[in-house]
Amino acid sequence: MKTILKSVLTAFFALGGIYSLQAQDCQCIEAFDKATDAYEKNYSLFIYKVTDDNRALYNAHKEIIRDKAIQTTDLATCQTVLEQYLEFFRDGHTFIIASDTPTPETSIEQLEINENQFKEDYKKNAYDQNPLLGIWKRGSYTVAITPNLNTGETKRDFVGVVLESSNPNWKKGQVKFELYSNFGTSYEINYMMGDHSVQKTSGDQMSIGVLNIKEIGEWGKLWPEVENKKQPSEIERKYDEFHLSYIDEIPYLRLPHFYSVEPSHVDSIMKANHDRIVESDFMVVDIRGNTGGNDATYFPVLPYLLTGPITLPSNGFWLSEDNTEYLINAFAASNDLTVEEYAEQEKEEYEMFIKNKGTAYFKGTGTWTFTADTIYKGPKKVIVLTDEEVYSSGETFVYRVNQSDKVVVYGQNTAGVVDGFNGFPLDLGCFTAFFPTSYRAPDIKENPIDPYGISPDVYVNEKEDVLEYAIAHMKQLLKNDNRE
Repeated sequence: MKTILKSVLTAFFALGGIYSLQAQDCQCIEAFDKATDAYEKNYSLFIYKVTDDNRALYNAHKEIIRDKAIQTTDLATCQTVLEQYLEFFRDGHTFIIASDTPTPETSIEQLEINENQFKEDYKKNAYDQNPLLGIWKRGSYTVAITPNLNTGETKRDFVGVVLESSNPNWKKGQVKFELYSNFGTSYEINYMMGDHSVQKTSGDQMSIGVLNIKEIGEWGKLWPEVENKKQPSEIERKYDEFHLSYIDEIPYLRLPHFYSVEPSHVDSIMKANHDRIVESDFMVVDIRGNTGGNDATYFPVLPYLLTGPITLPSNGFWLSEDNTEYLINAFAASNDLTVEEYAEQEKEEYEMFIKNKGTAYFKGTGTWTFTADTIYKGPKKVIVLTDEEVYSSGETFVYRVNQSDKVVVYGQNTAGVVDGFNGFPLDLGCFTAFFPTSYRAPDIKENPIDPYGISPDVYVNEKEDVLEYAIAHMKQLLKNDNRE
């Protein structure tokens, strides 16, 4: 999104809760009334989501959910009730969490293991009698699944121990998951996520070479090699990572999200492959599943995709009393200033907030022009792959690059979670409510993206191999162009 002030605005910007209401006893009806009051006063898109045409529908919905809140006595059910209230808005940037949510359980267990020793043990102990045992890989991790190595009180049956990891939070020898035999090839699993938090799940060994862990995905067996098993390609192995690979000399750039790496990391990928990219007939940029983050992350890619200046809407703020206080605190904090220092050193910005309090403020009423500092002639064309899991800054990426003459978007509509941004965490006592304070554009009412998303140029059913189809389609498109 456009930086409308000096501080960079990401598509979902959540500092700590700066403004808070007086915490009270956790009564669901009190939490509900605080939540509805907060959303009706401060949620930037409320005036677009609730209009004269549907106000009666909204009020009826609110009254039904309020009746549920009156009858609700436990927090877990209360959170479900509050989430049902939010369903009316159909906005992925609005949500409510319990304020006293416990810190997730974490586990960091180090075991002595190396690949050579494991392979020796495999032969010596006849591990080949159990097809689960061996070396497996998914995304950033290569693990050895072995019988439980811990001789202590842990009752697990098998353990997946890291042999290699490109995630700097994980080291060789750390336990990635624990498996408890259920029946046959079915297991209960304690799976350690990227931050070492423990997710309790289950899984099944679907075949000799495939272990499917629910809510995580499939692990593929690397060793011993499985006969007639198709080995995962580099694209499949690195799908969760920022990387650039090649498909028959076609550059393939994977951008899984925009929050965990700096723009310099993406820039280094582009520079390392610059000559091959600019000389290619076309390249693929895959943002499927991209949940957003910081717009600046994708800026190093734009010189390869844009063909000239693009038109972008002016962003704005809904400056309710609460939002104004929150935003002033947030912008001061982002500049490492107190509010008093911010009011003095960034006087123009500060006075903009104060003077426009109580309004929907836009810096400009229409559009502005973005021009990349550098634009490369190559590649000639660009495939962008999207799906319904592309959110927020992923959508601003599509919005920008689809104005280029060389870009063709394939897949399904994006998620439609971008018209409101700059998330405000407001303490409601028992719960914390999150909602956007800002606007993507002045014409949201006439030209909304939420909740419909951005349509692709070429729709491809989610059950089809969109990558394979897009490449075939682009080759034919270029062939047809050459005939003309």
